[in-house]
Amino acid sequence: MRRTRTILAVLALLGLLAASVPALAATTGPTEKYATLLTQIGAPKSDPQRVIAATIDKAKHHVRVTLANNLRPLVIYPAADDRHLVDLLLHHHIDVVYTKRKAAHHVLRYVAAGVVVVLVLIGGGVWWYTRGRAEPGARPESDSPEVASQ
Repeated sequence: MRRTRTILAVLALLGLLAASVPALAATTGPTEKYATLLTQIGAPKSDPQRVIAATIDKAKHHVRVTLANNLRPLVIYPAADDRHLVDLLLHHHIDVVYTKRKAAHHVLRYVAAGVVVVLVLIGGGVWWYTRGRAEPGARPESDSPEVASQ
């Protein structure tokens, strides 16, 4: 009975862990409109809403800007305005950083490793649950008189 409770507790913890990882990955920061970004780029130095840095992802047409009040909103801009946006940022002396594409095979390796770990944990739990316990007073089979006489 105690072994069953332990296994159920371990499986419940694994289930909570598996459910929490995608929830953490799905959280995103605040978003803004492109028109708002254009006004924040030209804002005066005293304005806490002015842009001080920008990270551009050209493939997705996203720009993550850092405002003077330390907020980091994400802005989706039209593909046709890519060159105009970069020129505007450089004209206002705002640091521009371009994102690099991450290789997908590394992510797949981590997913595969996670699946292997979960399967090993489940297999270990099943083995631990199903292994036999010797009854008190019972002798192992190799010490029985029939095996010793042969």
